[in-house]
Amino acid sequence: MQAGSIEGQVVEMGLTSTMLLNAEKFPVIVPNSLFSSQVIVNKSRAHFRAMVKVIPLVVDDVDKVAQISKDIEGMIKSNPKIFLGKEVPYCFLSNIGSSSAELTLGCNLKHMSKYDCYATEQEILLESARIIKGHGARLGSTWQS
Repeated sequence: MQAGSIEGQVVEMGLTSTMLLNAEKFPVIVPNSLFSSQVIVNKSRAHFRAMVKVIPLVVDDVDKVAQISKDIEGMIKSNPKIFLGKEVPYCFLSNIGSSSAELTLGCNLKHMSKYDCYATEQEILLESARIIKGHGARLGSTWQS
């Protein structure tokens, strides 16, 4: 649950306060009056979690980009951990320069633990890198000049 800048797992609710465990597993006691003036986000009730990533490319041949993004999109759609009920996965050219480009990919992951979510994101990024390299393109730098 998240309310304003306070985030944690609810472990006990009382008449005047609620106890949360924060990310470091420390107990945090929050007066219930705080909740009446905050937007509450209950992550445990979500059916999916959004994933949006930007992948920088060094592109010697921009004609490869359309097929690369099509293949990445297909790979994401075939992943059984992707939630297809809301928005369809996407991958598109979102920026281009004289020798570099950026692909933006996005999808909704099914409800899973935080660890499984990160593992799935890693799996998608690694497979995207394999697709990019398979088309003869190279990953670019994330360094901003």
